[in-house]
Amino acid sequence: GSLAPKEPTPTDFLSDTELIFGGTCLSKHTFLPAMIRGAVPNSPTFPRVLRVMLVLALVRPFAGRLLLNSRQEGFSRDIEHQATCAPLKNRQTHFTVALEVGTPPQTLDVVADTGSDSVIVNSCICAASGHCSKDNKCFQGKHRSETFELTSGGYDSDTHAALLESVVITFGSGKIQAVIASDVVKVGKISAKMDDGLLLMVNQALNFAGQFEGILGLGIPKQRRLKLLQSQQGMQTAHDSIGEATPHTYDSKGFLQTAGVSRFSMCFNYNQDGVLRLGGGEPKLSLGSVGHAHWGLDFRGISINPSRTASLLTSSSASLGHSTHSHSVQSSFCDAASMAPGQQTPCGAIPDSGTTLMMGPQSHIIELFSLICDAWPRCQQEAQKNNELPKHKVFQLVLLRCEEWLPEGLDEMPTLSFHVAGSSGKRQTLDMGPNGYITMIVKEEVHYVQKNLMGVFPVELVEHTGKMMKVCTPSFGSMKYNTQLNGPVWILGTPLFYEYQVGYDLTSSPPSLSFNGAPCGACEDGEIHDAPNATAFLTRSRSIGRSSARRMPREMSGAPLVPDLDTNLPL
Repeated sequence: GSLAPKEPTPTDFLSDTELIFGGTCLSKHTFLPAMIRGAVPNSPTFPRVLRVMLVLALVRPFAGRLLLNSRQEGFSRDIEHQATCAPLKNRQTHFTVALEVGTPPQTLDVVADTGSDSVIVNSCICAASGHCSKDNKCFQGKHRSETFELTSGGYDSDTHAALLESVVITFGSGKIQAVIASDVVKVGKISAKMDDGLLLMVNQALNFAGQFEGILGLGIPKQRRLKLLQSQQGMQTAHDSIGEATPHTYDSKGFLQTAGVSRFSMCFNYNQDGVLRLGGGEPKLSLGSVGHAHWGLDFRGISINPSRTASLLTSSSASLGHSTHSHSVQSSFCDAASMAPGQQTPCGAIPDSGTTLMMGPQSHIIELFSLICDAWPRCQQEAQKNNELPKHKVFQLVLLRCEEWLPEGLDEMPTLSFHVAGSSGKRQTLDMGPNGYITMIVKEEVHYVQKNLMGVFPVELVEHTGKMMKVCTPSFGSMKYNTQLNGPVWILGTPLFYEYQVGYDLTSSPPSLSFNGAPCGACEDGEIHDAPNATAFLTRSRSIGRSSARRMPREMSGAPLVPDLDTNLPL
């Protein structure tokens, strides 16, 4: 399916139930989804003035994404000496971490996302109002948590009731609306009181397959401003505008800075839980971030390195007069020689644990697929048979028929080398084998047949065969994110975290990243355990240098998650 966010249909939610939310009664109020476009209809259904305690902001007057403001005020304490960890649950398209909220704690499985910087949890009010699935766990503050507080934005002058403030946040998979609150949050063995830093999701329009209970934002702390909308008269009517509401600034407080976590790392395991390490010592090699809004690196393109098996096949093919590549080839994109005046890097790269695929400009992806095809004898031979098709399409067609050549065919495929650099110019090469950049999907084989409806109208029908088949696709997607200083930006998603322990360091200036190819290991009771055996917990060695008997691409089900990034911002 399409990676683009699902465009929601404007819908009005009317509730005649009485909902208790943090001591505030919401009785017979109209709830509008966070993604609704346009003002509230002026009709008898909508009273001229609704004195609501929960102010739901409208989206349309905001051009682009609404951003939260995070002030980096330093870290209150250094917890390096008490490094701990938390297991990351493998959900195939992403990983989740257990987040304990409240006193006593309520546990939710939230997406661990280095592309955002807020703590967001699913509020039970969302399911009660019909905006969230009742199958997901949710957080309830009232009567459940002794340390829970809602953030008040003042009081209604007539009713003297507290006015609650809310924010609307846009993610790659859609929008959510959240109310600001305070409570204790715990990850692994580290806990922190999130004063005005806990966002309770009360409405959502996410194109998200499967369980969604919130987000643990691990992004770089940013200076971002959001005009928080606090209505003194309740929800706006058709003649009111957002601009007439009283503007405020919300300073979001990420878990990292609140808990004093200055270093952390993430890595994923194949068919096993991954590991989120919190704290720890200084890495041996680190690259300073060139990004200020995101964890960003200087990206210098990709080398395609033919395998030894491919080289042998290439020599045999060349003796028959076929033209193939038997040496490493560098991509033409992200070349420093092509930088415009004033440009600081040819391209940018953001390692993002919350994005399923490796994503870049469409022209770059097309060139990369063509170069892989040139370095893969099986694809090269197919391209010669179908010379009317461009090589990037031939590459994808050969992958679709992977059931015919797995697993031996993986040994013929090239290794990719991603060339990155830090703010000081220090460089590092990140290698990825074919089962790292290929995804396998198990689908039912279906036949499309044409029949005449009522003997007259031709229609195409699907016939289910009941036979399951394996198809493969590249772990790449296309997106457009151009910046003036850093050029086109790539997103290095979950495949990178399967290959390396990706580290993030907030103690350095600028903040820095590191890539450790050691096995990911495991986390038990807040303690790190090295790989118990050679096959269960492997990162980089899973796609580099393994025998073909065990080198199968990762399986994936569900729609891939797309980046949670504002592409209008610089890197």
